[in-house]
Amino acid sequence: MSATPINTDAIYAAAEAAVRGRVALAEAIVTAQQAVGTAEENAAKQRAEADAAIKAAEATKRAATKSVEASKKAVHTAMKEALTGGWTAAELRDIGLTVPTSVIAAAAGGKTSESRKRSASTTPKRPRISLNASEDAASTNAGEQGSTEPGTTPPEHQLQNEHGHTGNAPDVQSLAYTG
Repeated sequence: MSATPINTDAIYAAAEAAVRGRVALAEAIVTAQQAVGTAEENAAKQRAEADAAIKAAEATKRAATKSVEASKKAVHTAMKEALTGGWTAAELRDIGLTVPTSVIAAAAGGKTSESRKRSASTTPKRPRISLNASEDAASTNAGEQGSTEPGTTPPEHQLQNEHGHTGNAPDVQSLAYTG
């Protein structure tokens, strides 16, 4: 048998083509990974810019709210001064101004919400009325004066449950399952 001659050029060309194909696949991976890195950097920059824009917008909103509040306070003060300076609410309304009743009350020395809170806390407490008429009669007949603090019941007047316990809390035994 005769040996076929080996075409070394063809073998080298086929090997080089195979290697080039594999190198091209590796190059594609590198290119894709570089694109991911670039996209991540761009996204981080865009997020930072968006966060800065949000912070600036929130600061602008806060400044606008403060400006409105300051303007309302200035109107309230000017109205109050006008009312204490001789204008009446009807006169101010006749010339086209809106006069809130809170300004009228403040100018007239009416109660503010703070003074209402103070006066509400100093109102006397209602006397305690017992649920047991015989206790009321006994304490009235004996001339007892309420020596205990408001809202507390003397021990001899406290209701007792069937186990002899006083107060509002139920006895543990009365809650036990009897089934």
